[in-house]
Amino acid sequence: MNRGLRVVLGVGAGIAAYKAADLASRLVQDGHEVYAVLTPDATGFIGPLTFAALTHQAVGVDFEHGPLGPLSHVRLARWADVMVVAPATADLLARMAAGEAGNLLLATYLGMEGPVIVAPAMEEHMWDHPATQRNVERLRADGVTVVGPGEGHLASGAQGRGRMAEPGLILEAVLALTTPHSLEGRRVLVTAGPTWEFFDPVRLLTNPSQGRMGLAVAREARNRGAVVTLVHGPVTQDERWVEGTWRMDTEAVMTAEEMLTAVQSRAREMDVIVATAAVADFRPAASQERKLHKEELPRQWEMIPNPDVLRTVSAALAGAPARPLLVGFAAETDDLLTGAERKLREKGLDFVVGNRVGYDRGFGDRTATAVIIGRDGVVAQFSEIDKESLASELWDVIEAAWEGPQWGSG
Repeated sequence: MNRGLRVVLGVGAGIAAYKAADLASRLVQDGHEVYAVLTPDATGFIGPLTFAALTHQAVGVDFEHGPLGPLSHVRLARWADVMVVAPATADLLARMAAGEAGNLLLATYLGMEGPVIVAPAMEEHMWDHPATQRNVERLRADGVTVVGPGEGHLASGAQGRGRMAEPGLILEAVLALTTPHSLEGRRVLVTAGPTWEFFDPVRLLTNPSQGRMGLAVAREARNRGAVVTLVHGPVTQDERWVEGTWRMDTEAVMTAEEMLTAVQSRAREMDVIVATAAVADFRPAASQERKLHKEELPRQWEMIPNPDVLRTVSAALAGAPARPLLVGFAAETDDLLTGAERKLREKGLDFVVGNRVGYDRGFGDRTATAVIIGRDGVVAQFSEIDKESLASELWDVIEAAWEGPQWGSG
């Protein structure tokens, strides 16, 4: 996971400039160093003092008063790991595509050798105009990443496509473009979240999983350049989740059987399968078509076992000439190591991450107490590690395994 990036934040002259302030704040809170560069017209929408307060750095508007002194456009371009232009108006996109250098922001862009991200913001008819689309395609051809625009309420009061992407989505793009692509070309499937097994339309058997660990694993693989498929059970589709799945193939499922079908259909195409999903072990033998009223409820429900997704896939792939590497997760309340070793052995896996859970810990938490074991024993142990860092550690382990004699360096 990238820390301490150096970011030039270019701000165009649009009402969405207020979102750029939020983006600046998030970048700084995440430990990145930010210099904001506003176009002269942008100061009519938001003041330089706002960005100075948020970034704790001088703010650039014109060549005479650059944040790094004389030739700030040259120094900023050499200093930055990444440049983000948000909002990028139709006019600003056109001038960038044309290679103009008439202000500090444009001149800095022309000097950038690292990744550049633009987040367009304008009225829908302006975004759809052939001239704007030509400019966007020219910028893409020049290596610029375009994030958004989204659909929703526009400054004119109309509804349509043209809203600047939310800051969280832009942050996902920053991480994906600045993380070394050590998994470039690898095909990764991750399962996440719970499954729901229905007694009737309003009653179900499930567990407290929220999919946070699975999302972290999938995001880290995506950031490292992998082609990621995320198969997830019912999770809260909040802004954080949706933004995290940027540039992923996602499939939402509900039951254990649906998850098995989704994984089986893709398993042989993958280089690695990481199963973090908390799949229900049982389901009702019969699910009622209508809601049962209280007086109709049975005192006992007949239950039948669900398919074990990872065990089934592992068995089907046994002996395959190009079997994907298989990684499981074991949620344990007692002995992490014993539970993880048992799962590794019984399901024929390559690695298992054992993580501590309980009534007040594990599911939905931002941190985990965990152990990673492989066929040769314990690889790593962690106490209260945040799940994003655990995901990064796991991918380091997987990459190291690929360099070993069993999988080779390809």
